[in-house]
Amino acid sequence: MTQPASSKLQALPRLRAALPLMTLLALGLGLLCSGQAQAQSYQVQSLSGTGNVFAYALNAKGQVSGTSADAQGNVQAFLSGANGLGLVARTQLPGDATGNAINFSGQIAGELAAGSGPLSVQAFVTGAQGQNPVLLGGLGGNVSTARGINDSGTAVGMARDSSNKFQAVQWLANSTEALRLATLGGSTSAALGINNAGLIVGNSGLSDGSVHAVVWGLNGLAITDLGTLGGRSSTALAINSLGQVSGSSRMADGNLHAFITGAGAQGMSDLGTLGWLHSQASFINNAGVVVGNLFNGTDGASYAAGHAFITGANGQGMVDMNSLVSLGDGLYLNDVWGLNDAGQVLVSDQNGFGYLLTPVPEAASSVMLLAGLLTLGLLARQRRSPTARLTSAQA
Repeated sequence: MTQPASSKLQALPRLRAALPLMTLLALGLGLLCSGQAQAQSYQVQSLSGTGNVFAYALNAKGQVSGTSADAQGNVQAFLSGANGLGLVARTQLPGDATGNAINFSGQIAGELAAGSGPLSVQAFVTGAQGQNPVLLGGLGGNVSTARGINDSGTAVGMARDSSNKFQAVQWLANSTEALRLATLGGSTSAALGINNAGLIVGNSGLSDGSVHAVVWGLNGLAITDLGTLGGRSSTALAINSLGQVSGSSRMADGNLHAFITGAGAQGMSDLGTLGWLHSQASFINNAGVVVGNLFNGTDGASYAAGHAFITGANGQGMVDMNSLVSLGDGLYLNDVWGLNDAGQVLVSDQNGFGYLLTPVPEAASSVMLLAGLLTLGLLARQRRSPTARLTSAQA
């Protein structure tokens, strides 16, 4: 008997003389504010439809992927149109397919769970706009999953080897061969994100049993240990075009804190927790805006009671996203699944249902921008005025 779709899926935001200068400053500030991910308000778009859609990935166009079920309970990965609107593609793979990441051209990277006996999980990647999915090779075990993909089509993730240990891997564009990445000497590793330069982030075990956030170089062999915030473990989940990395690390007291690095993956800075016990940073865009979640315990109930957060540029000014967005009906923003350079955020509520948040420019920023444009227009008109030219010549 087919398992109900809901149960299969549920497990799973002057002085006149100084006027020209101040106008230019206001114009610049207005432009900057309008581009920040941490806006005063967001347009909220629900993505869950009938409740059989769960969104787990977002690209630069605002396209969304994840998993959805049809009336017969068939669970497949999907790709929406721009800004989460419409349906562009739905995979037709032999099992339950989930989209974990999307690139600019709409290639989906994810995993397929199949088998009536021992469960087999296999990584897959599609062509542009979610077409023509291809299953990817592993390392000899029964599990592989793709967790990130860049605009060149290189996918990254992890796969079990013949000794049943998870290893970080990458699949180069147009290849199904899983290439094992270097480790820090331990027996396990995981690749969780990749930027367009081909730098990969994740974690690796050390010989002493600890696990550290790492960055792999362009060939997947050179590996850099990012260290921790004082505890024994850390993991990196995302990297932007400047090489800023975000993730989470254990502290000396055992609590988990979100972190950001500087450009080139230099240094690890604690983002704090807003008074919660734990925080983790899941995504970072090219302005250094970080999103993630806050929670008070590591059990499922505590995690479900957590809140989503967002920072300003370069990880500054963390705020609870629920102070910016109200879903009503007792719902709250619980987790984050994507962030792009337009400041759009893919989030879910405590029930797992998804929303696309699109930032609305602040009124003050819009006023400054309009004032700047008007004043620049007046100045340009004055320069074209015959009286202005005559006065200038007589001077």
